Amino acid sequence: MKRTSLVVLTLVLGLSVNAHAQATGLMEVRNKVLTESREIKALLPATKDVILVSSMVDSCILTASQLDAYFSQLGIFNTIKKDDITPAAVNFLEQWLTGIKNTNDLNIKSLNAVTQGIQAKTKLHLERLTGYFTDLNTQIEQELAQLAALKKALGI
Repeated sequence: MKRTSLVVLTLVLGLSVNAHAQATGLMEVRNKVLTESREIKALLPATKDVILVSSMVDSCILTASQLDAYFSQLGIFNTIKKDDITPAAVNFLEQWLTGIKNTNDLNIKSLNAVTQGIQAKTKLHLERLTGYFTDLNTQIEQELAQLAALKKALGI
């Protein structure tokens, strides 16, 4: 019994450190998306692609807002004592991340559908933004894997 408790505690502590590192990675992508949104927004006065550029800015802001909400939820989650973690708490984090990933998939699909008739600067930002959304989805997959490992370690 004592050894099992030690193994679970070690795994939980290790996952907590990894979750912090992963949240840092998510924060880096969030910051890149916000920086990109500012650059894209600067195109608005002179672009012929007003609707696309506006949509790209909106998708950046939505993604940053979703990540900010996740970071707040993660902060609350990290205040829960190990013995008090419920399946609902972990499931909520998983569902939120899955929602962000689904939104990113839709953004990527929409951005990839635009292939002709756009200005070079718009295309450059479109490609960068698609890359950021793809990177974010990769990070989210890693975060979801860590949450699955946490659930398994806690037996929930």
